[in-house]
Amino acid sequence: MKRLARKADRSVRALFRFAAVIAAVVAVIVYWNFGTFSPCGVLREAIRQRSDLVAVFPDGAIDFAVEAQFGEMSAKRCFAVLLEAIASPAPTAGQASQLSIQPLAPRQGKQKSSPSVPRLAPFVL
Repeated sequence: MKRLARKADRSVRALFRFAAVIAAVVAVIVYWNFGTFSPCGVLREAIRQRSDLVAVFPDGAIDFAVEAQFGEMSAKRCFAVLLEAIASPAPTAGQASQLSIQPLAPRQGKQKSSPSVPRLAPFVL
C-alpha cells in the first residue's frame, strides 16, 4: 500500500513539474512576442503588429479606440477580447464583401436629423 502511495506521489509531482514547465514556456513566448505580461499591453501590441499605420500611434490613441469599441478596459476585459479574437476566425474576403454591402432602406416620414458623428472602424484581430 505504501509503495502505491509513493508511486502516485511521484506521478503527481511529475505532473506538476510538467505543468510548470509548460506555463514557463508559454510565459516566455508571450513576453518574447509582445514584451509584456499585461493583457491590455498584449492586446495593444497585437493591434500594432497587425497594421503598419497603427504601429506609429501612441498608447493613448490605441487605448481610446479599443475603449470606444469594447467599453472601459480592465485586465479581465482585455483578456476576454484576446480570447474572443483567438476563438473567432477572421471573415474571408467573400464574407467581408457580403457584410459590407447592405441595401439602403428608404426613410419613412420626417425624421429629426442628428449631427454627424464619425465612427471608428472596428479593429479586426
